[in-house]
Amino acid sequence: MGYRRSDQPTWKSTNIPRHRHGGLFDHFSFAHAQFVWDCKSEPGVRDIFAKIWGTDKLTVSFDGGTLAFPTPEEANHGKAPWPHSDQSAYRPWPHCIQGLLNLLPNGPDDGGLAVLNGSAPLFEQYFKEHTQPDGGWIKRDLFDWTDEQLQWFKDRGCEWMKPNMEPGDFILWDSRAVHYGAAPLGTNKRMAIYTCYKPIEFLSEEQRERKVEAFKRGYMTSHDPTDFVLKEEQMAEWNILHPYGKPSINKETQQAIGMVPYE
Repeated sequence: MGYRRSDQPTWKSTNIPRHRHGGLFDHFSFAHAQFVWDCKSEPGVRDIFAKIWGTDKLTVSFDGGTLAFPTPEEANHGKAPWPHSDQSAYRPWPHCIQGLLNLLPNGPDDGGLAVLNGSAPLFEQYFKEHTQPDGGWIKRDLFDWTDEQLQWFKDRGCEWMKPNMEPGDFILWDSRAVHYGAAPLGTNKRMAIYTCYKPIEFLSEEQRERKVEAFKRGYMTSHDPTDFVLKEEQMAEWNILHPYGKPSINKETQQAIGMVPYE
């Protein structure tokens, strides 16, 4: 499409496949590319979630990744913050821990995960203290925050932070935390893989069957590996599935998908 990673003049939004927020990929079976599965299948990544949940019998998400690069000539390309929480107001308890595997040096001006530190513990309190809009709060596990709503958190001591990362660093955050992916403003690219594991016992048999079928077809899903919500337009004609070929995965990953039962 025209993008070449070593040729900065080609770093244009029109030179990479369809994406959101300056470089977030939800389509074209990105989650099922071989290098993505290699990253998500790293024992060190799985071990992190095994320690969190107290079990190594886990199931994995099919969510996406980010390739973002500076676009100084495109003022509106992914520059605006998009603060959100990946959890519903009707589910205010700890429910999901999300993960990010960083692949490139990521300094102060290189964009990346920005988190409103301290917002997760205040998530439930916010919704208790505020009146529901007509029709109620949004039920899906996504809540977009306005500047006025964010001020409530800031008044209680929450501050924005963006961790600097080296290749191979792994970042975790509570899905209730207010966060977004900041655009790179310097000269470096940003690349990261999002992954999440939860105990497979939380996955119903119906969801397991749907999950295996989604893997075979190359569909992508939300961050939560047990709720199993397909990302939008997975069946669209323009969404070419498995453009890089189907991945080769080991037994442990087949178990995490639900293709092979745990022993």
